Amino acid sequence: MFEEGTRIIMADGTSKDISEIIPNDFIMCEDGSAAKVTEVSQDNQTTYQIVHNTKHRANEGDAARKDPLRKEIYQRLELNCTVAHELSLRTPATVNLENSFRTNHYKVRWRNLEETLTVDGRMICIPKNHHKDFPMTPEGELSARAFMAEMEAENGEYFEFNLQVRDLDLLSPQIRVTSFLHFNPIIKGNGILSEFLTGEKHLITTGVLQMAWLLGLWIGDGTTKEPEITVDSHDTELMKGLHECGKTWGLYPTYKDEKIPLRAKHVRLYYGKEAPENRKYRHFRKHNPFWNAVTCLKFKRDGDGAKQIPTFMWSEDVEVREAFMAGLIDADGYVVKRKEGPDSFKVAIQTIYPSIMNGVINISRSLGINATVTTRSAKPSIIAGRKVNCQFTFDCNIAGRAPLQSILSYCTSGHKRRDRPVLIAREPSYFGFLEEKRDKHEVYGIKINSHKSILLENKMAVPVCGSHCEKEQPKLTTTKNLKHCIACPRKGVRYFYKDWTGNHRVCGRCYGRYKFSGYRCLNCKYVPEAREVKKAKAIGEGTGITPEGVPVKGYCCIRCNGILTFDAVRGPKKLTEAISNT
Repeated sequence: MFEEGTRIIMADGTSKDISEIIPNDFIMCEDGSAAKVTEVSQDNQTTYQIVHNTKHRANEGDAARKDPLRKEIYQRLELNCTVAHELSLRTPATVNLENSFRTNHYKVRWRNLEETLTVDGRMICIPKNHHKDFPMTPEGELSARAFMAEMEAENGEYFEFNLQVRDLDLLSPQIRVTSFLHFNPIIKGNGILSEFLTGEKHLITTGVLQMAWLLGLWIGDGTTKEPEITVDSHDTELMKGLHECGKTWGLYPTYKDEKIPLRAKHVRLYYGKEAPENRKYRHFRKHNPFWNAVTCLKFKRDGDGAKQIPTFMWSEDVEVREAFMAGLIDADGYVVKRKEGPDSFKVAIQTIYPSIMNGVINISRSLGINATVTTRSAKPSIIAGRKVNCQFTFDCNIAGRAPLQSILSYCTSGHKRRDRPVLIAREPSYFGFLEEKRDKHEVYGIKINSHKSILLENKMAVPVCGSHCEKEQPKLTTTKNLKHCIACPRKGVRYFYKDWTGNHRVCGRCYGRYKFSGYRCLNCKYVPEAREVKKAKAIGEGTGITPEGVPVKGYCCIRCNGILTFDAVRGPKKLTEAISNT
């Protein structure tokens, strides 16, 4: 069952709070089809938070201590549900060959889905690790590789299985860390923009796509009081595209240079090439189809008139979403090519509006593209010789292959436009997660006339409730604490590295910091960043007491006010030196 406040995507693309759903409502399944709600239940139960395990660090470090707004991880995928609710998981069915020189054997490791009896007598199916030894001879190696091929053919690439939250503790640590949830793209759209412009839903014409592009461009660099967009005059392809898209709707972009011409041109979108009869001036706001779309479709928020991306755009027709995002990227996006391959791209979009940030992330995920948000604190800065106050900013980072390249094919800016991909595969995106116990809350359960998973507003695909969810269920297993880094709060990390004691107990980032600077806190074991060490040196040395009660002198730790110690020799050399000294 889902905690009150969980929003579900309905069949028409809108979203509802789980508490507002009633029988005979239609909700959207993970494949885009509609399912009818047959039963709704309610209870008060203990819930668990299932949350995306990200690499965000600003919320834990110096940035969050200085700026409370940066303590939150924005648009993090999460779900609050009861302990008996099922999750749809996937884990790799990897088969590995290892050389065990200690036993003089080849070791083949693989996984199998097996039935397991729980403490309360339920039979569940979970993946388990296995291994088999072969002699370290040419014949043994051939046998090991033949066995590997057999296991790979039998198990495939992945195991997909459903598991209740309370049974996650039955997974081994290696399998738990590599078990993933997923979010799904939305293929079917609501057709609201095309209906507003043409009177017919899902009528994808060149004009509709051009209007979507203009709306995205205005969201990025438009003014809120009138149909005016700031454009880089050096980007001739963008200026040309603005004129071409405007003419389709009778819009004629016009700008007037200042006494000293600026690179940024404030382009006004007038309706009509000339003023109509009995008028001295052309229409600017009145009868302007672009401005009508902005105001009537709520791209301007009621009240303060701030820019926003209306929620209907989150589930618009795919082509409309792509053209809208292309306009936003042309205005405010920065495109880079990733190292993973020639068809892998990354786009960064900066905005100060939370509603635009929410829209960018939700539209990206609805197209099957991974998206995350980082933040920047408000601060004074000097830009082009002028002192300006930069506001709190959201950095929306979206990364993908063919689906993102398809968006870039709608761009008109020369250095951002890419060729349209031949094949666009919109597949589920998988992510690791953590679970955390919460208090008792009002929870709601729904049943549908289908066995398919449903979509939450954040695009997560989750199974519906079963009869076992209707009442509070016991959690009889002890929660396994996933291995965590001793120098930071991260847990559930796949790989750990050697710390100053020689044990594999620090994550990759803390290991890199320690290897670079050599500083660590004697009290909380925190490994400071280079800038934090620099600040500590500027403050000067202080005195403190170690956990063993020994007085020490050194630089102060910014996290716990303990004392930092410096290891001149670290890594494998430190262990070698320690052994030689003894």
